[in-house]
Amino acid sequence: MPAGFAIGIDIGGSFTKAGLVAGDGSVSRFVRFPTASHVDPADYLNLLKRLVSDWSSEQPLGIGLSLPGFHSPNGRSIQFNPNTPSLVGVDFVSLFRPSGLVVRIEQDLNTPALAEHAFGSAKGSARCMAATIGTGAGVGVILDGQVIRFTGNTAGDTGHIILEPDGPQCQVGCHGCAEALVTISAVEREARARLSEAASDKVSMLSSAEPVTARAVIEAALAGDSLSIDVMRLVGRRIGQWLASLAPIFLPDRIVLCGGIVEAGPPVLDACRERFLQLTASDYAHCEIVIGRFRELAGIVGAAVPLLAGAGGASTPSST
Repeated sequence: MPAGFAIGIDIGGSFTKAGLVAGDGSVSRFVRFPTASHVDPADYLNLLKRLVSDWSSEQPLGIGLSLPGFHSPNGRSIQFNPNTPSLVGVDFVSLFRPSGLVVRIEQDLNTPALAEHAFGSAKGSARCMAATIGTGAGVGVILDGQVIRFTGNTAGDTGHIILEPDGPQCQVGCHGCAEALVTISAVEREARARLSEAASDKVSMLSSAEPVTARAVIEAALAGDSLSIDVMRLVGRRIGQWLASLAPIFLPDRIVLCGGIVEAGPPVLDACRERFLQLTASDYAHCEIVIGRFRELAGIVGAAVPLLAGAGGASTPSST
């Protein structure tokens, strides 16, 4: 890889993360701040420009930007994303043009796959599928070194695979899809339901939590809270079912779990593996399911990979 580093920016529905990514995938000067997803984005966009301006003095190779949702045909903006409506239509190449830096834009389900394939848990995989589960859910797929792009610069809107036809609705309005059943909102819904069950005789660390957040559930599960572990195992089984539904399409040899939900560790990972193997044919027994190396940094690192590796991809040319 070339010497130097690139600016990586990962715009998510709740938070934006940024950092300087070196040629070995390490990240320095990490920052995290709220995304202006549902409000006037003017101050937020000015903050992004100031950040890039400050870091430009260190002569980075360019800006790698991870954007959510379906992208516009020219790859410069978000065309559709219910989680960041305020940012739909923003031309991010024009936004960063004053910096004089090259801008590479990638879809935010592909960036974890790129990060893990280049430096992390999917290194050496010929058929990698990275599943990101947080506010939303979806997969990025790399086959023989190439990112798969079907719709809106993605492998498809895989978070809306239906798991329970009569299940709860996701934010888009799909019934019983993965996004409704395995994401942050699902963890919070399941935890609240268990706490409110009159017949429940379980004492939980969550009983005094107000509000009951996914972060609180995950931390309680890590601390051994049985109710929270039950919730995360349920979500893990659903993730396994979701991945088992996608595996016949992409035939992965390795599936990497990324995003905030997998921070719960073994309850999610073990239940996911168990359910995946229960539901798939023996042909899939060779498929490894592992937790990603980069956790919340995956989007930052993956956005920088095309600049660091000199790789192509669905990206803009230059910001100049």
